[in-house]
Order: sequence, then C-alpha cells, then structure tokens
Amino acid sequence: MTLDTRPLTDRLDRRTLRTFRRTLPSTVRPKLGTVLLPVAFIAVPFVFMIMFLTAVGFDQFVLRDKGPSSLVAFVPVIAMPVVAVGLLVRALRQRNGVRQFRLAEFARANSFSYSPRTERPWLPGMIFTREGQSSAYSTDIVTREGDSPATVANHTSIVGSGKNRTVHRWGYVAIRLPTPLPNIVLDAQKNNEWGRPALPVALSSGQRLSLEGDFDRHFALYSPAGYEADALYLFTPDIMARFIDNAASFDIEIVDDYLFLYAPGELSTLDPELWKQLLATVDVLSQRARQWERWRDERLDAGVAWWTDGAVVPNYARREGVAPQGRRLARRADWWWIIGAILAVIGFYNIVRDIF
Repeated sequence: MTLDTRPLTDRLDRRTLRTFRRTLPSTVRPKLGTVLLPVAFIAVPFVFMIMFLTAVGFDQFVLRDKGPSSLVAFVPVIAMPVVAVGLLVRALRQRNGVRQFRLAEFARANSFSYSPRTERPWLPGMIFTREGQSSAYSTDIVTREGDSPATVANHTSIVGSGKNRTVHRWGYVAIRLPTPLPNIVLDAQKNNEWGRPALPVALSSGQRLSLEGDFDRHFALYSPAGYEADALYLFTPDIMARFIDNAASFDIEIVDDYLFLYAPGELSTLDPELWKQLLATVDVLSQRARQWERWRDERLDAGVAWWTDGAVVPNYARREGVAPQGRRLARRADWWWIIGAILAVIGFYNIVRDIF
C-alpha cells in the first residue's frame, strides 16, 4: 500500500476545517475565554503603567528619578505585553485545529483512524506507568488496523505537582504482537546522554544480556532473570540486523503482547518523511515479529500434562502467556539525583562556612 501524505502539506479547505474544529474537545481546543483570561491578566499591569506615565508625564518622571537608570525598574513591566502576545499567538495556534485536521485527513486518506486525545491510555509500556504520575494523556493518535496493527501517538506524563511538577513528553509507536512475550527492553545507545539511558526508568544491571556481533554497540538488551535463553531464541541474527537497520534511534520495549518504539519529543507530526520512515519500520518489525508467534513459556504450569487424542501433550505447548517472573523487568533506584543533592548540600555548607 502506498502511503498518501498529501493531506499533511496540501492547501487547506477552510470551510471543512471550520466544521472539523467544532468537533474538537475542550482539552484540545480550549474556549476563547479560557485563552484570553491569562493574557489579559498579564497585560493589565502594563496598561496601568502606561496610564500612569501619561498622567504624570514620562519626561518629568525620569528626571525626578535621576535619569535613565530608573528605566531598569520598568523592564519587567515592558516585557509583560511581549509575553502576553507570545501566549496569545501560541493559544490561537492551538485553537485553530490545523494540526489535528491535517492528521485526521491523513488518517482518513489511508484508511487509518484518528483521535485527538485520550486520557490515561491503558497501555503497559514504561512511559505510561511512571511512578508518582499525577496525570497523563496521549495526543494525535493515529491507528492502523489490519494484518500489521500499529498506533503512532505522542504521550505526556506529569509527575508531581506545584513546584515539584515535571512534564515528560514522548512519541511512541505501539505494535501488536501475535502472542504475549517476556518484558524485554532494548536501550538505544544512540540517544544516551553522558552515558545515561534516555529511558524513563532505571533497570537492574544484572538483567543486561550481551548478544553476538555488533548488536551491543547499538542496543543494551535487558531480559528478566532466567529468560536469557528465551531472549536468544527471540533475537536471532536476522532479527537483530533488522532492529539495527530500522530502529537504532528508538528505545524499544516488548511487554505483554506489545512492541513499543519510544523517542523523546513527538512522533505523530506533520512531517511526511517521518511518517514514511515510521510505517516502513512498523512493516519490517511486524513481519519479523510473526516469527515469535510460536514462542511459549515453559514455566507456565511446567510438568503438568494434558491427555489429547491418546497422547500426552505438555501443558506449555497449549497455553499462551508469560509466567509472573518474566512479565516485568526489575527496576533499580536512580542514584544520580541523590548524589547531586548531597554534593549541592556539601557545596552550600562550604560556602556558608567560608562566609562566616
């Protein structure tokens, strides 16, 4: 099937856009009053200052306060309308619905489905189940059904609240697998920073498995303890080569009956070339994942047999699924922030001691 990317860049039909825009939920297209209220709140101090200077006289005010140095006090006030205009432009672009309309038309042209936003998607991947998560949602969700079902979307996870609030944004591709598999993670070495993985969780190093060839140069592979032989069975040399050629820039997680590709930022975009790359990667990985359909976990009720047509058949040959010890990888505490906090306290203590 040839991918039709024209709706991502073609000239817009404004009438159809206006009709589509009215269907968007308020979480995607906020009401105009909601947009204008914070802008007006920021702009009000500037308006009052202009009124004050007009009444008093700008020249007299500066002379009375001994020269242009007094203007420094007005810098924050002068910056307010600039900030207000920036917020207004961003909010109006968000409300215009052009991005959502283009993606919806792109999905329709290729017989995909589109959803502008989903709250707390029920997916098993690590970016969807962050510890301490206060809210989460996926946006611009494009789903392809058929022989190689897959979903491409962007995900936002908010951890904590107030001053401790942290926003994490990821793009992801979710590929359905023909059978549940052990939780296996491939940490792409290409997107690591300062030797630290870009993954949202820290995995126990005892689960790392080294594979043959130059695979380790591209990925660090983690499999549950006791599932090393299964990982070697799943990642044959031809499958490893496919991952290196087609997905070396993504972090990859296999969990339950899903294969996820993760990338910081966004993957569901208006970039036609990115869509061609993503769906070509999905096709290749889906084709290779069909080789995993016959995998069965021997730990499921191992030793129990069934009597079928006069023959004893091991139970694991009949059942799909993964034993509890293989369903999730063990995680470890990330000590980097603790070490940083200790160093910061020591540095502050030394500064205070030197002063006093």
